[in-house]
Amino acid sequence: MISYLNGKFLKKNDIYISPDDRGFLMSDGIYEVIRSYQGHLFQSQQHIHRLNAGADALQFKQTNFEVLIEIAEELIKINNLSHKDSTVYMQITRGSVPRSHRFPSLETPLTIYVDTKEFFPKMEEIKNGVSAILVPDQRWCRCNIKSISLLANTMAHQQAIESGAQEAIFLRNGFLTEGSHTNVFLVKNNIVITPPKSNYILSGITREVLLDCCHDLHIPVEERPVVEKELFEADELMIVGTTVEVTPVIKLNHQTINKGTSGLITTKLYEHFKTTKLYHDQQ
Repeated sequence: MISYLNGKFLKKNDIYISPDDRGFLMSDGIYEVIRSYQGHLFQSQQHIHRLNAGADALQFKQTNFEVLIEIAEELIKINNLSHKDSTVYMQITRGSVPRSHRFPSLETPLTIYVDTKEFFPKMEEIKNGVSAILVPDQRWCRCNIKSISLLANTMAHQQAIESGAQEAIFLRNGFLTEGSHTNVFLVKNNIVITPPKSNYILSGITREVLLDCCHDLHIPVEERPVVEKELFEADELMIVGTTVEVTPVIKLNHQTINKGTSGLITTKLYEHFKTTKLYHDQQ
């Protein structure tokens, strides 16, 4: 496989990152994951906009990475993924310098890495649903930045796996924030509800697409704080994200949601989401 590093297309096995890279030493970096459907990047401009915002928030010397879309498209072609589903991973760190808490000089080149690989969606989970557990949200207070520092997320996700679930859903002071790698929606009385944008959640690209789907289908939406008990009282519960798309949650802390099946609105939203993908791919 061919990847991209700092201006060059290289065999992935030939790529080496300096041990002084600030991403390696201090998690001083940001990333994005973009889905490609049959060679067409989905919502690429929105992903790059979020990447640029993260670079600005972290005070990187460069804050416009529009060129990475062209690089991603080239990698898809080079790696013979034009007629397959794949993911593109982009990571940018503050560069390689001797370890110090202080930012390096602005002359320090950023480390820019892009990789792509074939992706196989978990269609059985999307159709039949998954289990989730609730965990305390112990992350930092800038979750709106897509930072490569994911230790709390990975520990929560591993806790879910070890409990027989597929996702961990965070609660901060009794309020829903998001999943370890997803956004969370619930349905009550035919109203779709999700927490509002804040520094405690990452504003997911799929989240925004799903809100547009609700508008298209004339489904009422409330973006508001959600307390823990509402999750168990929900008629439907779902996680959404780049890799999970729209996946129903049928068990939460081993309690069955919606009789253990995907709900009507969840199914409608997923079907419309698929139409949105198809329309996008044809452009």
